[in-house]
Amino acid sequence: MFDNTEIAFASKTTRELKRAHLLFTTIKNPSLVTIGEKLLTIALKIHFPINWIIKPTIFKHFCGGETVEECNETINKLWKYNIGTILDYSAEGNNDEKDFDKVMNKILAVIERSKDDIKIPFAVFKTTGLARLELLKKINFKQVLSDEEVKEFERVKNRVDTICNRAYSYKLPIFIDAEESWIQDPIDAIANEMMLKYNKEKAIVFNTLQ
Repeated sequence: MFDNTEIAFASKTTRELKRAHLLFTTIKNPSLVTIGEKLLTIALKIHFPINWIIKPTIFKHFCGGETVEECNETINKLWKYNIGTILDYSAEGNNDEKDFDKVMNKILAVIERSKDDIKIPFAVFKTTGLARLELLKKINFKQVLSDEEVKEFERVKNRVDTICNRAYSYKLPIFIDAEESWIQDPIDAIANEMMLKYNKEKAIVFNTLQ
């Protein structure tokens, strides 16, 4: 299909394709990316408003919306061309237990939205939205955990289990998104545990590679 550009890009307008071409031409330039990253970091530190340039460019190309409701227009538009949608709440890099629980609840809400909609064939989530990066890294390199870190990791696994259980209850396939190599081992271990638990009758939980 991708050899036939008329079919592959039927869902895109000429304006959208031109914007995408300009975007990818820009981000493949290492110098421009480096400069842009530094400017973005400075802008965030001084609370300079950047939504006016980010949302209609990078965000619009890669994201369907900031909320599930905002994504509905994109979901329906893509389905006109028989393209399914992945609703991915991809928050990561938090360090607070309340934030991890908040992310879990957002993912559960996505599953609820997806469960009866043919236009959304499966759900997906990132484990880094549910756990501290340093904890995952420490486990990955087989370092000794403190008693509190052992309990913390159990809470991580419980969040993942809650998500997978909800997907299982609706028979909705769910993908565990692959992460950086230096934290992937504990994520693979959790994924294997979930697959053993929930894939006995039908494949529900899937691990991924990148």
